Amino acid sequence: MSKYLVVERQKVRNNIAQIRKKAGTAEVYGVLKGNAYGFGLLEMAHLLREEGVSSFAVTEVRDLVILRNAGFIDEEILMLRSTALEEELTKLIEYHAVCTVGSYEAAVALNGLADAASIKVEAHIKLDTGMGRYGFLPEETDKIISIFKYMSALQITGLYTHFNKAFSSKKAVEEQLDQLNKVADAIRSAGYSPGKLHAANSSALLKYPQTVLDAVRVGSALTGRVAVRGNFGLQKAGTAQCPVVEIRWLPKNHTVGYGGDFKCRQMLRAATVPMGYADGFCTDKQRDMFNFKNAVMATLSAVKAWGTGRQVTAQINGKTVPVIGHVGMQHCVLDVTDVECQVGDMAVFEVNPIIAGAILPKRYE
Repeated sequence: MSKYLVVERQKVRNNIAQIRKKAGTAEVYGVLKGNAYGFGLLEMAHLLREEGVSSFAVTEVRDLVILRNAGFIDEEILMLRSTALEEELTKLIEYHAVCTVGSYEAAVALNGLADAASIKVEAHIKLDTGMGRYGFLPEETDKIISIFKYMSALQITGLYTHFNKAFSSKKAVEEQLDQLNKVADAIRSAGYSPGKLHAANSSALLKYPQTVLDAVRVGSALTGRVAVRGNFGLQKAGTAQCPVVEIRWLPKNHTVGYGGDFKCRQMLRAATVPMGYADGFCTDKQRDMFNFKNAVMATLSAVKAWGTGRQVTAQINGKTVPVIGHVGMQHCVLDVTDVECQVGDMAVFEVNPIIAGAILPKRYE
């Protein structure tokens, strides 16, 4: 039995072309975090390079090392995570990353290592305008300027921030962008250059042209899976394929799946496929906020799905078929009563590629 995460090259190429149209003359960083959103770190890096993208961004030191050792020598690789850990900084320097400096402590640590090695290390300064993870606060301009003044081993070539509501709030985007520009102006007023400015992630690039500065950082848009609604010319890439291993007739009133919540209304033809949530199929992000707003949104979403009769589906031989019963860890059952198929035919599933890409072998087509 063979099941795969299939990545359609042409769809990814189309997405790169659409991104370039939106970005205009701005530099495009291909964000490769999370194993390139499940599509494969090296596979996606090679495909991006073939399409003329020569700047990458990662969040793990190991990804930087893998890329350099795989021959990505001349490409700029921006480390998106600020760190003051000596072990990580040593690797970042050794493998020629463009480091992110998001705190005074991180700047001191990086400058100290670079100074001891009598080298200059290229870095971008991260500004925290609302995400709350890494970065100087906008009111810490004095700390930022002190890096230019006193940390001579650091070559600051960029300033950036990250939008936390680009998928939902134009006002928040404009406020964050304004904060970035004000800090950049303060740096210039002090007699220094902030380097290239970048803020737009995939959602901002697609929705708000004003966020396209000197560079953009795109990840999910490469896969065609973005958090914003609209037709942006992207094509969703990446599906799981798995063969049918058994077909049988189930009698009326027979139950399917854990809990027995599905009961056959009539005799139906059922296809069993070894594809489940452990493979990235039918996985939902666990709810991690339980305030009133999020509770209401979750309830409305569930009611809408029930009211519209929305079903989880798969495809066999080009036909859409319903998934019946609860999806198991590595199995599901499809109603193929009205579809011509046999054991060995491939079923196609929409999956979470970040999970599927970590479990299933990838096949680029």
